[in-house]
Amino acid sequence: MTKIRKIVKDAFKCNELVYQFGIIDVEDAILIDGTEEEVNEKYSDAYIIGEAENRLAICDANEDDPDYQRDARQLRRFINKHSKAAA
Repeated sequence: MTKIRKIVKDAFKCNELVYQFGIIDVEDAILIDGTEEEVNEKYSDAYIIGEAENRLAICDANEDDPDYQRDARQLRRFINKHSKAAA
C-alpha cells in the first residue's frame, strides 16, 4: 500500500475538496470512488492545489453564505500551507 501524502490528508479536511473529489470527480468519471488512496495515486500536488484555488473562487462568489465562508477559510489555510511547501 502506498503511503498517503500529507497534502492529500490535509485536502480531505477541507469540505469543498471532499465534495470535489468524492462527488464531482466521481460523477464526471474522473475518479472511481474519490478516496484518499485514489486521489493520492492519480493527482499531483499542483493539481490538488489548483482544485483548491478553483473551489475557493466558488466560495468567494458566495461570500454571504456562512457555510461558504467557513469553507473559504479552510481552503485558504490549505492553499497557504501547501503552496509554500510546493515552492
